[in-house]
Amino acid sequence: MTDAAAPTPEQILAMMRQKMGDTMPGWPGLLSALAPDLLVATAMSSASSVGREASPIPPKYRSLIAVAAALGGGKVSCARSQAHMARAAGASTEEILDAVRIARHLAAAGVLDSASTLLEDITKL
Repeated sequence: MTDAAAPTPEQILAMMRQKMGDTMPGWPGLLSALAPDLLVATAMSSASSVGREASPIPPKYRSLIAVAAALGGGKVSCARSQAHMARAAGASTEEILDAVRIARHLAAAGVLDSASTLLEDITKL
């Protein structure tokens, strides 16, 4: 999509409200007023990633991946809205919980990975 075909900030907000419902975070409305170009750029990035229609990964799974990634990055409102979109795309409660389980595991594994040098050091003490 070219810049000429980019949606307006108002169109983006309407689309986000439709997709996210009550889970839509506050930042899109703030960006629309303060930096509409940043809202448009963010929406275009979303359209070419989690919202990419040509993706071989079905929408439900793209949203579940986004739930886990958002949780791993500490992005609570993003995880919440992606879970809402996953549900709208047919994800069950158990599938969303599995995304949470996976994110939790990877976060814990990340701590252990970060501790590798420390673990090596204490074996030498």
